[in-house]
Amino acid sequence: MTTRVSTPGQGASGDDRIGLRRADLLRARGSGLLQMTRDLGVDDTEIDPGSATGLRRLDGQLAILGGRLREQLASATEGADWQRLARSSHALSEVHTVRYGIHEFLSAERLRRLARLERGLEKLRRVQDPEELLAQVCQAVAECCGFDRVMLSRVDGSVWRPFRSFGVTERAADERFREWIAGIPEMRFDHRTVESEIVRRRGPAIVDDSDPRISTALVELSGTSSYVVAPLIPEDKVVGFLHADRENDAVVPLDRDVLAAFARSFDHIFERAVLLQRLAEQRDRVRAAMQSVDAALEELAHGEIELSTRAPGPMLVSSRLVPLQGGSGFGTILTKREVEVLSLMATGASNDRIGEALVIAGGTVKSHVKQILRKLRVENRAEAIALYLRETIGRGRT
Repeated sequence: MTTRVSTPGQGASGDDRIGLRRADLLRARGSGLLQMTRDLGVDDTEIDPGSATGLRRLDGQLAILGGRLREQLASATEGADWQRLARSSHALSEVHTVRYGIHEFLSAERLRRLARLERGLEKLRRVQDPEELLAQVCQAVAECCGFDRVMLSRVDGSVWRPFRSFGVTERAADERFREWIAGIPEMRFDHRTVESEIVRRRGPAIVDDSDPRISTALVELSGTSSYVVAPLIPEDKVVGFLHADRENDAVVPLDRDVLAAFARSFDHIFERAVLLQRLAEQRDRVRAAMQSVDAALEELAHGEIELSTRAPGPMLVSSRLVPLQGGSGFGTILTKREVEVLSLMATGASNDRIGEALVIAGGTVKSHVKQILRKLRVENRAEAIALYLRETIGRGRT
C-alpha cells in the first residue's frame, strides 16, 4: 500500500509540544557549540555538526568536543592565547550544561512516550472494524510512538509480506520503497534473519546495518540503517509484524520497548474487533433464520382450510412421528432416520428428547443433526426447521 505522509508533530498534545520545543532548544545550543570548534582552535577530527541531528548523536559529538576542550585547557602554557582559552573554558561549561539537559530530557522520555502511547491507543479502541484498524495502525504507531516511518506486514506460512506503510516525511528512498510495498513482496523466513527469530521468541528486536540478522532487501529498498520490529500475536499466534525507524537518528532500546508495548495492546484491540465482527455476522444469520421460521409459521397460521385429502408425508400427530413417504420431499435427500430426527427437531425437542423418542444415544443424535445441516446446506437448526416446515406446509395443501 502507498506510504502516507503527514506533517511532523501532527496530533501532538500540549506536553508533547513542550517536550519538542525543549528538544529543539537543546539541539540548537549543542549544534552552535559544534560550529565553534574551529574558532576555539581544537582538533575537529570526528566532529561533524551536520550528522548530529538527533539528541543522542548530538550528545556523542558534544562528548568528543568536551574531551578536546579539556585537553586544550590542560596543555595550556604561559604563551597561550588566554582570550581563546577563556572562550574554551566557557564553551566547556556550556557543553556540560547542554549534555546534562540532554541526559535529563532522555531520562524522562520513557514516561512521556508511554503516556503519549496510551493517548494514541485510546483512539484505536473506539474503532470496531478490523479493516479500519489495519488501515490506521501504521499512522497510529508513528504518531503515538514517536517514529518517522512504520511498516505493517502479514505472516503467511513460511513467508511474510509487507503491505502497508506510513511516513511522517518524504525520504529520497521512499518512492522506490512504496513501489516495493505496492507489489506485496514475499519475504521468506530464514533462520538467520531477525524476523524468523521473532516468530520463535515471540518478542521484539532492535537491529542495525551491522547486525547479520538484518533483512538485506529491507535495508536496501527502504534506506534505513537501523529499525525496531515487534510481532502481532492475537489469539496466541504470530500473524504479522510492525517495523519502525527514524529518519535522522538510530533507534534505541527504548524505541523497541515502546513499539512492543503498542503491539501488545493492539493485539487485544484487534482481537476484540474481530470477535465483534464475527458476533455481528452470526447475529445476522440467526436473525435471517428466525425470519424464515416466522414466515413459515405465519403461513401456517393464516393458510386457508380446504376440503382435500392429505398426501402421505412427514407430520406429527400427538407428538408421535409419522414418517415421510419414501422418494418424496426430504426423503430424497435424507435417510429415513435423519427425516425422523428432523421432524422431532421441528417440535423443539432437544437432542436428549430426540434420543429418548428414537431410542438412540445423544451422541448419535448429534451426529445425525450435523449430517442434516450439511445435506440441507444450512448453518443451524433454525434454518433446517424452517425448510422442514415450508416443505410439510406446502405438501399439506396439495
